[in-house]
Amino acid sequence: MSNIAVRGYTLKVKVSSGNPFFRPREDPLRHDRVLVFDTETTIDQYQNFKIGFFQIYKEGYIQHEGLFYDPSMLTENEKNAFSAYARMNEIPLYLLDEFIDNVFYTEIFRRHALCIGFNLPFDTSKISKRVGESRGRNKGGFTFTLSENKLNPPIIVKKMGDAYTFKLTTTKENKGEEYFSGYYLDAQKLAEVLLQSKHISLEKAGEKLNTPIKKMKGIEHGKVTKRYIDYLIQDVETTYHVYEKLIDELDRYQINIPPTRIFSSASIGKHALKQLGIQSFLDLNPEFPSEMIGNIMTSYYGGRCECKIRKQPTKVTVLDFTSMYPTVTMMMDLWKFMIAESLEMKVVTNEIKDMLSKVDLDYLQNKDNWKDFVVMVKIVPDNDILPVRMDYKGSGAGYNVGVNYLSSDSELWYALPDVIASVILTGKVPKIVEAIKYIPKGVQKGLRTSQILGIDIDPSKDNLVQVLVQERQKIKQQEKSRAQAIKILVNATSYGIFIELNPEDKKSDIQVYGLDDFNTSENRFEKAGNYFHPLLAVMITAGSKLFLAMAEAKVKELGSVHAYMDTDSIFVPPEHAQEIINYFQPLNPYNLDIDLLKAEKEDMWFYGISSKRYALYTYENGTIKFMEGERSFKLHGLGHLTNPFPKTVDDWQAEIWEDLLKLNYGIISGIDIEEKYSGLYAISRLTVSTPNVLRRFKGFNAGKEWNDQIKPFNFYLVGFQALEENGKAVKPLMPFSTDSQKTVYEPFIDYETGEIKEGSRYFKPLSKTIMQYAEHLEHKFDGNTGVLERKHVHADGVVYIGKEANNIDEQALDVKRSQVFIYKGCIMRKILELSQSQVEEWGVDRGTFKRIKDRILVNKDINLNTPAIKRIASIIT
Repeated sequence: MSNIAVRGYTLKVKVSSGNPFFRPREDPLRHDRVLVFDTETTIDQYQNFKIGFFQIYKEGYIQHEGLFYDPSMLTENEKNAFSAYARMNEIPLYLLDEFIDNVFYTEIFRRHALCIGFNLPFDTSKISKRVGESRGRNKGGFTFTLSENKLNPPIIVKKMGDAYTFKLTTTKENKGEEYFSGYYLDAQKLAEVLLQSKHISLEKAGEKLNTPIKKMKGIEHGKVTKRYIDYLIQDVETTYHVYEKLIDELDRYQINIPPTRIFSSASIGKHALKQLGIQSFLDLNPEFPSEMIGNIMTSYYGGRCECKIRKQPTKVTVLDFTSMYPTVTMMMDLWKFMIAESLEMKVVTNEIKDMLSKVDLDYLQNKDNWKDFVVMVKIVPDNDILPVRMDYKGSGAGYNVGVNYLSSDSELWYALPDVIASVILTGKVPKIVEAIKYIPKGVQKGLRTSQILGIDIDPSKDNLVQVLVQERQKIKQQEKSRAQAIKILVNATSYGIFIELNPEDKKSDIQVYGLDDFNTSENRFEKAGNYFHPLLAVMITAGSKLFLAMAEAKVKELGSVHAYMDTDSIFVPPEHAQEIINYFQPLNPYNLDIDLLKAEKEDMWFYGISSKRYALYTYENGTIKFMEGERSFKLHGLGHLTNPFPKTVDDWQAEIWEDLLKLNYGIISGIDIEEKYSGLYAISRLTVSTPNVLRRFKGFNAGKEWNDQIKPFNFYLVGFQALEENGKAVKPLMPFSTDSQKTVYEPFIDYETGEIKEGSRYFKPLSKTIMQYAEHLEHKFDGNTGVLERKHVHADGVVYIGKEANNIDEQALDVKRSQVFIYKGCIMRKILELSQSQVEEWGVDRGTFKRIKDRILVNKDINLNTPAIKRIASIIT
């Protein structure tokens, strides 16, 4: 069976009336009083709090500071050193409980000070006494108890995307209209957003922002010494200065957004639209048909990424589209949809059939035609080249999107740009059942002019996306910091916010809309974001894929083939690069002479393994060189590993890629790879970021004191499975170390059983991991080496899935993937179509299968949780 997967749209069957006392949280734009603190912990797997330091600032001036500690976690020598340091430097000294009750809660709860930390979830966990799983609307979060004083409410920390939310719980004293949730700022997350640097360290943040105080280097962790206390204090001071510099960066935007409400760049984009008075599509159109939103969601496929020439060195020039998503937004005139009061739907089936019969590369070169592409098309695919989401590996690991030949027994909805792409690649028009054009009507009331990033914007007249892109092009070299801010904002307002969905952490009764609609109580509701507008998300991504299809068709017209493609770039033969660039230039929608398509990396060798696994390099006289100043290789699938050569090689990923290329050129052999890497092991870092992950350690933590438990936000090293014992995989869990390879020879915890084990045989050799990486297929295509061929997919079933996400923190434990919506009616129909011989092959006996079919025919219902039905459903869906 070949099931394809499409996205669904969910609504709750019963809408909660909500808490009458709940008010949307309104945080101040800036804070005049802040508490900043940091902690140091033991270096074993428990990472218990040892010492800490805090500072309280009022309008930028220090009001109070102090050291705090847990004497039970210090040796006598450490306690003496800590007390002596406090006396010598006249710094007040607190026990941990004294700090929490007399300083922490006094400031953050009673005086409403802003609480700042760098990786604040970790430090919150360290000063806690215990933790529980949050309930109700906070399900999926941790509830930390810091104080035994009932007047001091616990703190809820909950993961939201790549960030965390913080709030005080409700108590007898903290409730109703007087409820105060607190103000919290993880300076690390704010730095990641404003500096566009993932997982940025305090050291790097200080360097990038050129803070007057920077993090100390060369510190040995674990033992409390004078230098170690200096290090702790300097961390707090650096954190505060990083915060100040980040606020300066935020002020540059001129957007009224509290720093405590920035969880991603999308947060800034949404506040920019709000400042301009732009309202949510769903708020303005509450009666817009859910069935139509479901149809649109099924056509959402995101970007395109593929390795077309595999394991065959090929000369390429990398061509990048300028601001791909913003450019598509302008080409298709989508700003009018953002500010429209409503949408009109018009059936244009005959017009679209006529247009598709004459569309070609010349037609697409006329930018005036693109404004008519905001159309949804229902087709019956018959060997048409279209985005197809399915389990290409056949392993049940998840769904990927490929652009392949598709035939289907079902009618499917696609965005017109995707259908046009098929026409120019196949030369034939798909079977069109229906086409619906969307037309923006009216202009929203309440739009207002505002200055953003130094630019006056009138949203009723100015296309925000166009204005920002053009301004960035003008100042790109002269004002790099401002240009970076513009880039962040323009990207935040041109795609992601329109497809934002936030899955709840518990199952509920929901209605799922797609090609049809059905009820289920086996899935989680996915709440739409403030600016959810799937039509825009679909058109932007489909338009970008059309650009790539045009480039592919142009390369083909020139008698060649592309080597690789990813979202907004295509790797083409160098001799054809300029002609392809010239082809796209008439489509430039800007009022500046901007190259719409530009050569970023010219005349380089390309070696690809699969999507996101490739290298660009020069090769002369047996010498391999990567680009200077930037990484010209992708190591998806190995990037989560820790550095196996921490003391000798800084860029270990470059080392591995160089060896893979040497292997290809015959400079070294597979035996050389084995000898070099067999004594090293594949080890990843893990953070216990959600209750879902912590639950894996339930057995280990059972009955133990807090200090002997694995706790939230602790980080560890995880070894990859090499052995099974008693039918269960052994997965080693070790304390974090900058030299991860040493930990292989020390005792570890098996996270499956909680047992202490020891031995390098339990760890997967890095040599095996690297060779498996090198052999990874491009599953979306057929073929092994050289130019790959598109698959021919015949879809005889459709599966509905939810938000596609890949949580790196949870990857090592294999606990996260998109949900599949359980369509019970479809499952029952498919079961009735099965033969006895089929289900017997799946391990379901004749009598059980007959009882299942009888229940469906008589009761019109089945229990999806029985072992037999679970087994059948896992195969047919």
